[in-house]
Amino acid sequence: MRGSDDDESRATQHFDQIRLMRERGERLREAAQSIGITHAAKAAGVPYTTLRDYMNGGEMKFSALASLARVCGVSLDWIAFGTAGGSPSGAPEVQTTSTRQIVVPWYDHHEDGLRIGRDWLQSVIPRDLASLCLISNAGDAMEPTLSSGDLVIVDRSVTTVTGSALYALESAGAILIRRLDPKLGGGVRVIADNHRYPPQDVEADRLECFKLLGEVVWIGGVPHP
Repeated sequence: MRGSDDDESRATQHFDQIRLMRERGERLREAAQSIGITHAAKAAGVPYTTLRDYMNGGEMKFSALASLARVCGVSLDWIAFGTAGGSPSGAPEVQTTSTRQIVVPWYDHHEDGLRIGRDWLQSVIPRDLASLCLISNAGDAMEPTLSSGDLVIVDRSVTTVTGSALYALESAGAILIRRLDPKLGGGVRVIADNHRYPPQDVEADRLECFKLLGEVVWIGGVPHP
């Protein structure tokens, strides 16, 4: 009889765990849908297939879940236990108001922007949020730092190259992400992280050959130093 009771207890615990994971997955789905599931995955730096597994009740990695909670503007407590900041009401913190979330637009406005939790965005990018925009990297020139299709956030308020950093620029109608180094006496060195592409020096009197769009301040879910 004792063995039978133990087996029944273990089975009950197993089914309770499955139910709990499914409930967490549904709350995560609700949060991700509030800003767009694809956008949530990109903003948190979590593969879409991983987010899909989480939403379907799969085991969740804490660091990934924490990132998803931040970009969606909800608390970990709500996703994990259904409580909002410890409140017994169980109401989710998902809000689409401008006080909790902000829409970062694409530079060329080719589609709707990315809706991100305001508090998280301010904590990782302590800049004027109104000056931020999204750009998708194209090509392999910045590998391994950036792959083609990687998402970056650019601070458009940066209009001059004052130090070595990643910048977005437009040249001959193409939008590029490059590392720019100011040169003594004026001008900049344009550097691709992929060593297959040699650096190019642009003298001070030729800087009009490209348009500086801003400084890259965030890469694929990870703030860029």
